[in-house]
Amino acid sequence: MTTTSPAPATLPAVTCAPWCLDGNGHADVPFPEDQVCRGDTVEIELTHRPLVQVDEETWTRETVRLYLLRHPGALRTSVEMYRGELGETVSLTVDEAEALGRALLDAVQQTGAGLGA
Repeated sequence: MTTTSPAPATLPAVTCAPWCLDGNGHADVPFPEDQVCRGDTVEIELTHRPLVQVDEETWTRETVRLYLLRHPGALRTSVEMYRGELGETVSLTVDEAEALGRALLDAVQQTGAGLGA
């Protein structure tokens, strides 16, 4: 007697955002809720913070990370930002992220240091 296993079901591809790392519609994931568009992660080392221990012999600078995220079926993109390896994520709308970016630039400009200083 020969038995055959059914072919694994594939999901229909979704339309990815232009910045999505997958870019192919996420048809290879097992569940529709996994069809998430995610952008490149930007990392900013916090140079004035103390070193943190990663493992028994490794120490590194704490890092703030951010990336773009869009859940399946969502009409809006968010900017996800977190500090450290297991840090709490702050989810910002694009408008909130833009306002934060402007506020940070304004603060830098007030110091007289300018960009890149």
